[in-house]
Amino acid sequence: MKKRILSLLLCLVMAVCLLAGCGSKDDVDDSELMTVTIFQQADDVTMDEVENNPIFQYWEKMFNLDIEWQFPPQGSEQEQLTMMLGTSDYTDVITFSFSTESLEAMYNDGVIYDLTDYIEEYMPNYDAYLKDPANADVRSILYNDAGHIYNVATVQEHPMAWGGLVYRRDILETMTGGNIAFPSGNDEPTTIEDMDYMLGLMKQYFDAAGMAVSAPLIIPAVGYVATGEFLNGFGIGALEYIDNGKVKFGLCEDNFYNYLTKMKEWYDKGYLYADFASRTQDMFFLPNTELTYGGAAGCWYGLTANLGGAMSLPDYGLFMDVQPMAAPADTANGITTPLGILLDSGRTQANSGFAISTKCSEAKLKRLLKAFDWFFTEEGMTTRTMGLSAEQEAGEYKIYQDLNLPNGVRKDGTREWVDEVANAASADEYDVPNADRMPGVSIQLPYRAYELVDGVSYEEIGDKVWTKYGNANTYPLSIALSPEDNARATTLQTNITDYANSMIVKFIMGREELTPDTFKAYQDQIHALGVDEYIAIKQAAYDKFIAR
Repeated sequence: MKKRILSLLLCLVMAVCLLAGCGSKDDVDDSELMTVTIFQQADDVTMDEVENNPIFQYWEKMFNLDIEWQFPPQGSEQEQLTMMLGTSDYTDVITFSFSTESLEAMYNDGVIYDLTDYIEEYMPNYDAYLKDPANADVRSILYNDAGHIYNVATVQEHPMAWGGLVYRRDILETMTGGNIAFPSGNDEPTTIEDMDYMLGLMKQYFDAAGMAVSAPLIIPAVGYVATGEFLNGFGIGALEYIDNGKVKFGLCEDNFYNYLTKMKEWYDKGYLYADFASRTQDMFFLPNTELTYGGAAGCWYGLTANLGGAMSLPDYGLFMDVQPMAAPADTANGITTPLGILLDSGRTQANSGFAISTKCSEAKLKRLLKAFDWFFTEEGMTTRTMGLSAEQEAGEYKIYQDLNLPNGVRKDGTREWVDEVANAASADEYDVPNADRMPGVSIQLPYRAYELVDGVSYEEIGDKVWTKYGNANTYPLSIALSPEDNARATTLQTNITDYANSMIVKFIMGREELTPDTFKAYQDQIHALGVDEYIAIKQAAYDKFIAR
């Protein structure tokens, strides 16, 4: 009888615990101020700007936290992280976004927590977000093959393409008297034949202007865009890309011969920037700004910030109309639809956001997770991306006081800017901080007046054009290799691209004869350097990624 009563009592206690949320986030004690150290990427903001950021101040106050930030100087993040790991003197929270080491390896080394069970228990909003079928892509990136997750991630709600091929529409209008006639019959350049027509007009324009140096087309120093744009119009990628589930390496595919042949033809005609191969210091998306901003370039890989009339210099009588263009198709060689390839980092990365170090006590861990979970609520994700509203007492914070924004920057309970910010004439007028380096969801910002031209957003126009063919053939950047495979793949890729890049430039500039036989010898050498092993490593990682 006594045993039965005791059993009944135990059952009642368990039931009460369950009903009261026993072991849940509600049991986390945040009544006392808790100091938390965070190793974070600094970008170009000062410590003063971070400590006076009203979003951080509001969040710390809400969860009774005192954050001690550790910002390594820009460019030294990896070095500082290595030093910290070497001494085992970890901060409570660590961002690994700039690290080449996988989070799983960090867990195996005893550096960080496995958050799998903690998230289910203490982060209901993050857990629900990851389990939402609409976010299956995010989940597949953050969880490993065994179903474990090690970070509270930073996720983009709707990432937009920020760069792609652009061309000077104003040059074509000038040269044709407004009667542009692309051979394809389309209003925009969509084929390589259209490019021939366009580049010819651009060369005539620059020659007539008497420009000493000009470039109808600028390509990177290696002779191709490494992420695969432009090459996708020839039916291939640059390095690894996906074709019907199979990983391929574009620089040794047969269609690469067609690309090289066309580049050499354009180089011989003076369509290519003659000095392209020497511009090794230029990043692929910032080609020789003296030419692009000086009005001496016709087509290049540009940025959203280049579009429309943004590059015009009215004081010098220079008006440019820069428009985005999708990859032109090599229809002469049977390519009717370019591959779906674009620079796409996805909505998140495996190393994004925050990991919690093992120097952090379990009690502190639980409280931190409760605080980070707020950034996955509608209020939290909107606040971290935009800023505070009147109901969040924005007027108490110095930055909003200095900007005369007593009601903050967004309307209560919405994703709308207050009128002052929505109607700002420039980005400098209300340069309000956000918290995009924090974990959580970064929402798509509503546009401000200065971001629109005649009511049109060039960010949306560029995104629509640059993503025209999708990204089904893009090898996901979020795929992580094991440390051993990563080391081997890096060695192979370095050897292969060092050889390929030197030969590509020689082929285009005519320093090496380009024939079917010389191209075959080039392909054979790439295979001899281990491209098949490289592809096998990438294929295995891709198959595991898809299986998740």
